[in-house]
Amino acid sequence: MSIIESEGLELLEFYKIKKYVTDYCYCYGAKQKASQISIYEDHNALTIELNRVDELKNTLAGDSFFPEIQFHEFSKEASLLSLQGSMLMEEQFLLIKHSTEISNTAVRFLKNKKMILPYLAQLSEGLEDNKQIIEEIDRIIDFDATVKNSASKELHKIRKNLSEKRRESDIKFDRLVNEFRKAGVIRDNEESFFNGRRTLAVMVEHKSDVTGFVHNKSETGKTIFIEPGATININNDIAELEIDERREINRILRELSDTLRPFAFQLKQFEILLIELDFLKAKARFANLIYGSLPVISATTELKLNKAYHPVLFLQNKELQKHTVPLNLHLEKENHLVVISGPNAGGKSITLKTVGLLQVMLQSGLLVSVAENSVMSFFDHILIDIGDTQSIEHELSTYSARLKNMISILKKVNSNTLVLMDEFGSGTDPELGGAMAEVVLEELVKSKTFGVITTHYSNVKLLANKLQGVSNGSMLFDLETLDPKYILTVGEPGSSYTFEVAERVGFPKELIERAKDKIDTDKVDLNILLAEVQQQKTKMAEAIERMEHQEFMGKIAKEKYDTLFNNWRDKTERDREKKIDLARLADFGQKYLRLMEEWNKNEDRKLVMKRFIDGITAETNKRKDLAKQNKKDNFSEKKIARLKPLLKVGSKVKILNSTEIGIVQSVKDEKVNITFGILKMTVNIENLELVKE
Repeated sequence: MSIIESEGLELLEFYKIKKYVTDYCYCYGAKQKASQISIYEDHNALTIELNRVDELKNTLAGDSFFPEIQFHEFSKEASLLSLQGSMLMEEQFLLIKHSTEISNTAVRFLKNKKMILPYLAQLSEGLEDNKQIIEEIDRIIDFDATVKNSASKELHKIRKNLSEKRRESDIKFDRLVNEFRKAGVIRDNEESFFNGRRTLAVMVEHKSDVTGFVHNKSETGKTIFIEPGATININNDIAELEIDERREINRILRELSDTLRPFAFQLKQFEILLIELDFLKAKARFANLIYGSLPVISATTELKLNKAYHPVLFLQNKELQKHTVPLNLHLEKENHLVVISGPNAGGKSITLKTVGLLQVMLQSGLLVSVAENSVMSFFDHILIDIGDTQSIEHELSTYSARLKNMISILKKVNSNTLVLMDEFGSGTDPELGGAMAEVVLEELVKSKTFGVITTHYSNVKLLANKLQGVSNGSMLFDLETLDPKYILTVGEPGSSYTFEVAERVGFPKELIERAKDKIDTDKVDLNILLAEVQQQKTKMAEAIERMEHQEFMGKIAKEKYDTLFNNWRDKTERDREKKIDLARLADFGQKYLRLMEEWNKNEDRKLVMKRFIDGITAETNKRKDLAKQNKKDNFSEKKIARLKPLLKVGSKVKILNSTEIGIVQSVKDEKVNITFGILKMTVNIENLELVKE
């Protein structure tokens, strides 16, 4: 069962959203998943996916750590490893090692974040990190994808012999080069390699002067490449040792493959995890790009969009440094249809597409560009009739095609369907088309379907005003400048501003008046009234915006005042304490100056010493008492702060060191009025303790 037809997705330009997500993916597998994003039919799976993306989006937005998921797929290597008797090469083992390191980090991270990221952590269920894979590969393979000398004693021995033979070959070859260069029989580019063997570039006229094996001849025929006879035997030894080396390396790699074969299935699970994380990360990065969020998902059908943006339009305007006007819309059981009217190019169609695209995105597991307090739900069908659907292939007129589309829509509508219809009833004679539109609107109301409909027909606007469950809406328009405001307002229908626009652009007034005479007076009056209402609403909206701005600025001013006042109060308190300290120091100074004078006068020095010690002792005791008092005050403040919120009228309390239980009658500041039977008392909070029930 298709929730939305592919033509509908094309009209909503959902492919552009998928392109954004695909571009954020790193690995091919994730890009494949992104290119195939589609609507979930399993709502439980959809809820889990949305929460996973939301968790990851918040993690990335908060600059919190999340493992880097950049790897190259290794399903081919894992599949090959699972085949009995197969052997992986050095580069393949290095790829598996790197991918296992990333997987281990991801698994450990997810398992450690079960409390914080519960939905993402589910991806690691049944998985464990695997250090053995890394240790085994590290033991054999070096960072440059070569088998280590230490991989086996035999390999170490072969490579040691190889090194010695190559050194010996180089010494002999270099000696021959010097000899032949002096003899003038070789060219400046005296050596080349053929089949891994070093050869001399000998001039053809001197070929008889050099004994050895001819490997090649230049295209001009002037140079012959000869392997000197003196190095042939030793080069044969080197070639044999290289064969032995490769044979031993293959034995080691085959043995390593056998060791890691039991982990082939786990490696496949690792790749599935990494592809999924890469895909989710791409969704999360796109969500941050469009300031997307996860709205409240309602169990009942509801659509409440607050500060919603068309994501593609938002990104285009952002690049052009233009402001995008947000959309606010609320559809629920009692008010499930809105009929939007207003002038062309006023934003009706983009409003329609915004609603449709955001709903498709949500049901495809993507976060949407709405405020977090928005409310959305999952629809069983999303039915769309937007734009000119004329089909030359089937020889259908525009109206016929739209009628067939309307028939298809009416067959599927129910209380869990979202319908989006642009230019409702257009494509034929306006009066007849309007009548058909009325009938369809009545059917949509009967089916309790949710929907957004745009129209220019006055009869449809009037019918929408009468039908229960339907609201009129309009796009605000500035009559003075003839500029659309792209703001949807629900409550009244909108004017098409036909005559106002004509007059503004210089259409002859006489012709405008003649046009007015040719149509129903009531329609003209209604259109004028709608225009006036819209102008009043626009002015009111602007006044409210100004008032909210002033209120906001007032709030900022009050916060600034409170901050300045608190800073002043703290400074005053610090200055007061500083003055007390200075006064105390001055008092100390005077006391000890007098003691010094008495000491210098050679009076009874024992008495002076006693008075000095008594003064120090008194000051020390005073400081201790002050510290105790401060500690007691701090304790009292903390106790009051802890106990006061718990004290309510009727609470049971005891005075400290007492067994009598009283009942709280009232609490004012730090004082509590309590009754003990017929006895009433007022007690400080710090002297009370709460009696638990």
